[in-house]
Amino acid sequence: MDAGRDAAKAVGRRYGEHLTDRDLLALAGGEPDRVGPLRRRPELVLELLDRPDVADAVLAARRDEDGRFRHVSPFLVFAAAVHRTSRALVGRLHAPDRTAPRTRVPIFDGPQLAAFATDPAHRLHLAELLASYARLTSGVVWRRDERGRHARRWDELDLPALALLLESVPADQQPGVWRRIGDGALFLAGVFPEYAERTFGGTGLVRLSRLGAPGEGPVTELLEQLAGRAYARVGAAVPPGVAESPHHARRFLALVAERHLFPSSGSGGLLSAGR
Repeated sequence: MDAGRDAAKAVGRRYGEHLTDRDLLALAGGEPDRVGPLRRRPELVLELLDRPDVADAVLAARRDEDGRFRHVSPFLVFAAAVHRTSRALVGRLHAPDRTAPRTRVPIFDGPQLAAFATDPAHRLHLAELLASYARLTSGVVWRRDERGRHARRWDELDLPALALLLESVPADQQPGVWRRIGDGALFLAGVFPEYAERTFGGTGLVRLSRLGAPGEGPVTELLEQLAGRAYARVGAAVPPGVAESPHHARRFLALVAERHLFPSSGSGGLLSAGR
């Protein structure tokens, strides 16, 4: 029990590092006197986000015209989506999964997926992952070959180009690159599977194989395996349950996307069915 409380406190401290004063004010129901206790004991944030009324209030936050959240940070919005989806899995025998574009079938792994999703470290990792793609980072990699020196642009979702950074960064920085490769593989497989299939399907599979992914199979499965292999090179920065079960991480991200990022019109997302 003490170990569980210590783990929750450690995760709470990480939440606290991401949350702004406006975030805490939103979680405190707009009452400034309640912000101080949340800043001193950020583990209480996890308990608040587990309350459907609090998570729903965060998810209802309005956006400015440029798409930025007006009153709360992207991290808090994605954390609320992760917590809300996690609660929706409790007691369910099955959850939908994508088998083809616009095709979903029930998979009877609800209890295993719920157990994965209720781990505080897993929820933190996935909320951080989603929030990290609110703004994409890009840059240029310079390479030299027999034709001379030339530049190649990269962004964080161009995984093969991102892997080129491994050739140009010091060894102590390579785990960070592998972390980003793993994050990107899960993000594409869980949130944008159609884009991933257009990018890496067919002849694009060769690009994934150069990163250590198997050469054949469904793109989402190959990206799951790539995420697991990338995370294995990162160490303690990635929760063991995520590194060892990228399939569950991808499944959960897909449910968050279906329910909160791209919900079906009027349905509130697939998990709302039958509730």
